[in-house]
Amino acid sequence: MIQSVETMSVFMNFKPQTLTGIVLLLAMLACNMPFEQVPPPDAIQTAAALTLQAVLTPSVASSPAILAITTTASPRVTGTASPIGSPTTTITPTYSVPIATVRESTNCRTGPGEEYDIIVTYLTGKELEIAGRYDPGNFWLVKSNESPTGTCWLWGQYVDVTGSYWAVSSVTPPPTATSAPPRGPGLNRWEFSCSDGTLTFTVIWVDNANNETGYRIFRNGEQIVELPADTTTYTDTFAVSSDQPLEYYVQVYSPAGSANSSTMRMKC
Repeated sequence: MIQSVETMSVFMNFKPQTLTGIVLLLAMLACNMPFEQVPPPDAIQTAAALTLQAVLTPSVASSPAILAITTTASPRVTGTASPIGSPTTTITPTYSVPIATVRESTNCRTGPGEEYDIIVTYLTGKELEIAGRYDPGNFWLVKSNESPTGTCWLWGQYVDVTGSYWAVSSVTPPPTATSAPPRGPGLNRWEFSCSDGTLTFTVIWVDNANNETGYRIFRNGEQIVELPADTTTYTDTFAVSSDQPLEYYVQVYSPAGSANSSTMRMKC
């Protein structure tokens, strides 16, 4: 019964023209069979269904072509993921004590400049720890046992710096002290000689000042020469007449004032 239902379902799915042909085919087959050998109706329906299935089912062998579907597996890409948050290297700079080594004998002052007082003069080879800097004038503030404040200023022109000098802080210089007039020079020695109406005069003095701008030499009250700071000797040659008296003195000066040595008198 189930097969009959399936057969009828097959019949219902064909077009009318196709069904007509099938019915005629079945009728012709029925006419050729002996009457006495007609099978039962159920057998006829089963045979018809099998015949129809055989007619409608194409033979695989007789098919002109068989469509082959080939699938190609997609390649699988593998890789290694970059690590997230890779460790970073921290570089810690090495610090060393900054040192100023005196290359030429130089003065260490109360401030960065010649307008400040000299505290001590350091000789070549002296090493001093750097405590600060003043970039505009190339000055270094160094620790000093000789200074009442514990520090003094060196000019960078006469020192070599080593260590972590780049790490020291910039320091504001102290205000310039009101300068007093320089102390007058002390005479050490002086001498003269006369020959053929020419006087040769030489004087040597003691530099008692530490804030002078320079020195001047006076002859008979008139300035004859101006000398730089720290000068301590001078020789003058002058044409004189017989028995002409001469007077010399040395003057130290600065913007704050001046001071004279004692007067030196002579006559050829």
